Amino acid sequence: MPVFKDQNAKKNSWFYVLELGKDANGKRKNKKKRGFKTKKEAEKALVEAQSALNKGEYIEPSKILYKEYLTQWLIEKQQTIKRQSAKTTEQIVRTHIVPSIGCIPLCNLNTLHIQKFVNELHKKGLADGTIKRIFNVVNTSLNKAEKLQLVQKNVASTIDKPKVNHKEMKAWDVNEVQHFLELARNNRYYIAFHLAIMTGMRQGEILGLRWQDVDLEGALLRITQTISHDGKEFVQGAKSASGVRTIALPPETVTALKTHRHMTSQERLQIGEMYQVSGLVVCTSKGTKMLPRSLSTVWASLLGKSGLPKIRFHDLRHTHASLMLKMGVHAKVVSERLGHSSIQITLDRYSHLLPNMQEEAANGLGQMIFKASNAL
Repeated sequence: MPVFKDQNAKKNSWFYVLELGKDANGKRKNKKKRGFKTKKEAEKALVEAQSALNKGEYIEPSKILYKEYLTQWLIEKQQTIKRQSAKTTEQIVRTHIVPSIGCIPLCNLNTLHIQKFVNELHKKGLADGTIKRIFNVVNTSLNKAEKLQLVQKNVASTIDKPKVNHKEMKAWDVNEVQHFLELARNNRYYIAFHLAIMTGMRQGEILGLRWQDVDLEGALLRITQTISHDGKEFVQGAKSASGVRTIALPPETVTALKTHRHMTSQERLQIGEMYQVSGLVVCTSKGTKMLPRSLSTVWASLLGKSGLPKIRFHDLRHTHASLMLKMGVHAKVVSERLGHSSIQITLDRYSHLLPNMQEEAANGLGQMIFKASNAL
């Protein structure tokens, strides 16, 4: 193996020479990589670089801009993530990263560039969660570049990662939920709001729900697909592996689903051949898919008429979780209904409810034991 030791170097003296083939003039091309502590480290790095070269993944660092590297990284990344995640990642690269730091040569990218980039994102007023997602794309792409020996080190790994300061989530109480459901009862899309409150489903999951995934006899429904944020396509699976889940339904929700199905059946009879059979639970009066932005418009209209505290559609999901936890339902059950990847996410997200729940549990235990004791 073409691995050598620089006798003049005091430390990190080992280096390798990677043969890149020949240029247009037939001249042999080599790439030298220095900075390894031991011969074994240099040999390992050479094997990885040679493997990348054989797969067509190796690019000479001195001749590539960060945006050019990102283009190739995206192609590979899209093979390992879901379509919706791939679209989001591509949008982040195109909208945020490339315009700011894309023209910097990959090998010249440093910590100051990354820190300045993150600072600029904050100045633009972007949400903490958005900034964290953008940074994660930069960090992940540079991790790969380091593994491919395109950069000496992932310079993003040395700065403090952006933190998300979770705002206290808004949720309605029982009376507010009852008021809204009564107001929305005669709305054609009532079932969408009913499902959000009674199951904790996300908007994309509700708009992707099909009748084939609903078991009215067993009072169950299964999340197997979602609609994309722009409404252009359906994505199989869910936001995460745990998002593909089965949710038990109360009798009232089964009744609401039956009523909704009867309504859509009548619409199909009235329209006839022009009706498009999509199999979707929530669809337009013509049977076509309901776009997220269209449902958001209906939601905003109803919310404005209700006089209730202003919350987002997504907060109906938080309302579901909050009401269940306040009822004393175990956090594990709530986590499963929401499709969280771990119970810790549920506990962290709804920790503000736990102190009151602990107090109620303590009082309940005291009454159960000592009330019985006093009766003896």
